Order: sequence, then structure tokens, then C-alpha cells
Amino acid sequence: MLSVINNAITADYSARDQKGKVAFYVLLWKRQGISLELFDNYWKDVHGPVCARLPGQYQYWQFHVAHNQGGFCPDIPGLDYTWDSEDNFDGIAELTFASVADRQTWFTASAILMDDEHNLFRKAIGYNSSPGNSITYVDRIPTGDPNGETGVIKFHVMVKKANGASTEAFRRYLTETFAPKVSSSDSVLKFRLHLFEAVDNSRPDAAGVGHYEPAEKQYHAAYEIAFANHLEREKFFASAEYLTAVKDAAKYIKQIQPFPERTAYTFVYNAQMTLAGQRSSSVAELITEIGAVNQLQEDIESLMLNQTLYSQQTNGFSSSQASQSQPKATKKRTNYYTGLSADYSRPGLVTPYVAKKLIEDAERIVAMKEPKLPEIGPYYTLAQIEQENRDWWPTHCEALRQGRGDILTGEYRDDLVYFCQDGPYQGLEQQKEREKHWWALIAQPGVTMCWPIVMFFGEHTYFEWKCVDDETNETLAKGNVTWVRRGHRGACYLKTEQLTFYRDVFAAQELLTLITTA
Repeated sequence: MLSVINNAITADYSARDQKGKVAFYVLLWKRQGISLELFDNYWKDVHGPVCARLPGQYQYWQFHVAHNQGGFCPDIPGLDYTWDSEDNFDGIAELTFASVADRQTWFTASAILMDDEHNLFRKAIGYNSSPGNSITYVDRIPTGDPNGETGVIKFHVMVKKANGASTEAFRRYLTETFAPKVSSSDSVLKFRLHLFEAVDNSRPDAAGVGHYEPAEKQYHAAYEIAFANHLEREKFFASAEYLTAVKDAAKYIKQIQPFPERTAYTFVYNAQMTLAGQRSSSVAELITEIGAVNQLQEDIESLMLNQTLYSQQTNGFSSSQASQSQPKATKKRTNYYTGLSADYSRPGLVTPYVAKKLIEDAERIVAMKEPKLPEIGPYYTLAQIEQENRDWWPTHCEALRQGRGDILTGEYRDDLVYFCQDGPYQGLEQQKEREKHWWALIAQPGVTMCWPIVMFFGEHTYFEWKCVDDETNETLAKGNVTWVRRGHRGACYLKTEQLTFYRDVFAAQELLTLITTA
């Protein structure tokens, strides 16, 4: 690796990061009771491939780091070099996205990761960067998608703003003075800078995993800096470029905390899953070391990712004919929940943490309904409405499973038009009276509601549902529904429904008492 880097020292690969316009940068503390080796292995081989499959990502790296022990660079006069041992984290997950919308798509789908967090982490603090605030200034390392040791000396340096400096002045110093001077040095192989927004402390904790960070503990920026070896590192800190870069540092920076990188792993690159993302880091390393080119072929990839088997039609053909025939795939049925935050296609699937979060999201979404139906136009497009309907859908499913009639009624507009077998009805009074019996039946103990099919198009959401007896696997009711829903702001103003009850057709009083009414 070092010889490759030395030979390519004049090449600059920084342009390959430009499409990652925004970032989500997460500091991760290993949970107590597990070894660092177990933490590393589970994070890269189990958690990482799950995250890699979520939509919206342009790049996804894991940086496994050592604790800050000081000695990164000569002390800069005026900076605070004290730190608490609790400040030491064990890893950084960096995800980049081509747009803020792509990042939101990933956030919406990422609830599935929360249930895995408690296996690994005791604390996870996420920082967002705004468009243009995660920039690679120089990158002379040929490989941008590492899987393991990179063969260079690299640090991830966390930065706190000086108390007397404004955010604007702090950022201007980093982007106009510090970054250009540092990246101009021949001794620096890579310099990448992030300017952070404040931590979103409204993000709920996962089971046993803290997401809250007080303001005094938060960082305002971070940079990644790499050197070919320790000699180049020392030459840099003695250079004119560095001395110029830090001349006025104390005016803008309160503290820096460096974390040496131990290893780095890439799971998504150029918006595509890497081999590590597909198969896990360790398996990717084995395939690479042994030179198993067949493991990279389309038939293997299709089988491992999509459970789609390509088979040669050899029966009745000669081997030469078979080799010339095109592979035929066994068709994989549609996954209607791709890109959604939870899968309700069958009983089970949703964990208690996800269920709790979806109910919180449902309450928040219902509160966004506006008295006047919003107009569709350039400021509230059909594309945005469809995405809001996709975000809403899993919350609706969980509200039904939990019998939250207050949320379900809140999803409708007051002037709802409702078509069903003995309708139509207008307004909410008939809806409340009729649906409370259906809600009681489909959310009763021992019965699980699921939605095998859901489809979205603009304002329209179509779905098919059934209720399954947990013990006998009997289907006691089923139906299909179309909602015309103008996103979170407009809610549902037209609903059509066909439903069939096979066993229970009227809810007993003891079931009605289980429903939370509006």
C-alpha cells in the first residue's frame, strides 16, 4: 500500500466524494460487557451489511478508532487539551447522501437499526452536515473504499468552537484558512472536513443506548487527516503550511480531540453496495485474498442479494448449446415494503422499539393536519405528498395493531368522504361509529393484522389487509382499501373500502373497551 501511495503522490482523488453533498456522522461508544474485538467484528460483519441495504446512501464507511491519548500535534497556545475519559468513543459511522431528501429517506428506513444498537453501543451521537459542509480538500490515497487496514497514518479529529467565536467566523476560519493551508502540504495524503449542525436531542434513545448529548459536550466540526508514515506527519507539523494554518487558531477553536484510526470499512460506495456490504467485511476479505472471481459474478450476486437463482437450461441440450443459452431467472415477487421504515406484510417483524417509535411518529404526523386542504403546486408537490404518504404508512399500521382509534380518526379530515358496502358517508360521525367495531375486532388479543400489499401513487395509497388468528392461523377478516391522502398537511379526504369478516362480525363490549377512542 505504501509503495502505491508514494508512486501516486501527485494524483488527487478528492473529486470522487463530491456527489456526497450531505453527511450523517455518528460517534459510537462500545457497550460495556463486550470486548473491543467482539465490538469490531459484530459492527463490521453483522450491523454493517444491514445498514448497507437501507435506501438513499451514496457512501457508508465505518472507522474503527483508538482512544484519544494526546500527542497528536504540538500544543497550540490557547487551546484546551483536557478531556474526560467518557469522551473516548470507539467508532465513527460516516454516511453521505446526494441530497437532504435522500438522507431523510435513509432516516425514515433506519428504525430497523435501532433494535440492533443495544447489541453494540451504549451511546450513539449523530451529527448532520448541511449541503456543501462535508468536503474532501485533497485525497492522494488511491483506494477510496477500504476494507481493513489502509496502510497509512490517519486521525479523525473532533473540534469544538471557541466560546467567543461566532459559528460563521469559526466556519470561515476552517474553510478559508485552516483547510486550504493544511491540504496544500505535500506531507498530507488526505484532508476531509465536516461542519456540523447541532445534535438533534429530540431523537429518542434506543433500549440502553443514549442519543442525547448536552450542548457543552457537542462538537462543531471534525476533520480526517492522513499521512504516509510518521516521518511525513512530523514534517507536516514543522512545516510553514501548518504554522500558518494554526497561527490564529485560539481565536476560533476551543479544543481538538484526535482519535487514531485502527481500521476502515466501506459498505456503500458510489450509491452501490460494496462486496463488504453484500457479504460482510470478513467474507469480502476472504474472497479477495483467495481470488474467488466467481463470487463476483452476477449469478452469485443475484442469489445472495435477491434469492434469485439463475440456472442454465441444459436438459436436452448439448453442453455447447447450454453454454450459449441465456440464463433464466426464477422471478422474485415484489417486496412492497422496500424503502419503508417497517415491514407489515406478515405477523411479527416489528419489534417493540420500532412499534413505540412509530406511534410517536403517528402522533406527530396527525398534529400536522391543516384546517384547509393545501393546494398541490410547486411548493407542495405530488412527489412530496407521495413521500409523506410512504412515511405515514407504517405508523398507520402500528396504530391499527394497537387499537389507537384516536390516532386513526385523526388521520381523516373532518369532511371525509367514505365509500363502503352500505355507504357512502360524509364526515367523521359515521366513520367513528362504524370503525370502532372493526378496530376492536382486528386489534383484539390473539389476532394480528398484516398488510401483504401496499402501493403508492401521488395522493393515492392502495392496500390489502388480513387478520390472522395467532394460534390457529385462521384468516378471520380481510379487505382492500384506497385512501386519497394529501400528505401530512392534508390528511385523508376520500376513502374507499371493501371488507369481509369470516368469524367475528360485531365487537363485544369487552373488546370495545380496549380501543383508545378519539
